[in-house]
Amino acid sequence: MNNTFNVAQSLSKSGIKVYPLSTGSKIPVAGSHGEHDATDDLDTIKRWFNYNPNFNLAINLQVSGLAVVDLDNHSNETNGVQNYSKYIRNRGNGYVDTLKTYTELTPRNGLHIFYKLNHDLGNKDIQLMPGVELLTGKVTIAPSFIAKFNKGYRAEYQGFQLLSYDNVQPLPEWIIELAEEAQKRTVKPATVYENYQPGQKRWTGHLLDDLVQGANEGDRNNYLTKLTGKMFRVGADSKTVYNLLSFANSNCEPPLPDHEVNSIFGSILKKNGGR
Repeated sequence: MNNTFNVAQSLSKSGIKVYPLSTGSKIPVAGSHGEHDATDDLDTIKRWFNYNPNFNLAINLQVSGLAVVDLDNHSNETNGVQNYSKYIRNRGNGYVDTLKTYTELTPRNGLHIFYKLNHDLGNKDIQLMPGVELLTGKVTIAPSFIAKFNKGYRAEYQGFQLLSYDNVQPLPEWIIELAEEAQKRTVKPATVYENYQPGQKRWTGHLLDDLVQGANEGDRNNYLTKLTGKMFRVGADSKTVYNLLSFANSNCEPPLPDHEVNSIFGSILKKNGGR
């Protein structure tokens, strides 16, 4: 049993609910229910790692009562670490003190800053400022140092303090206010269907048809790639996309192996920001 299991065990003893990811990736294990499988039951966790000791690990933030401020630090893109640091420095020590909470490195030199969440902000990631998101409903790889591994990322845990409820602050009120302001800016008016005619097929109807259409052996990769891109373009959550992609693959003749489906998903996910 490897160190990942030990960390999963430690988190679960704190009441933090975890679930496995495919080795070297952020993709849920094929055939699993992703974050819906998150648990703090030690026997269940042990069975996962007996089956595959190289699973990555994730936390279901929502059911664990946690939130994460996610700071991106991409060299060719917006620098969330820089933007967030500047915002805090300009507002004084009271804001700086809110950084005294459990924090992890991310694969591209960003940061995940953990807080206890005692406020209902829904279950969508909220952009607070360029390169800075508040994660509440979505999951995050955990914990502490994440290294490149097998064309993906694998968590390494040597020499780091582990996440627990004892070493995280409550989510600061000023972050909650930023999140609420951001949500107001992104609210869109409800779609009006007054010109809709019963039986008229819309774009969504075509997409649903595509999901059950399937493909023959020579067309499977192209079919699943295009379908994945469509689902991301309409704003579907990555977990939803992955589950529907697996369903669409089951209608192919024959279905692609799981590792090829994961490769398609991972490639399109990366093109859409990796979330």
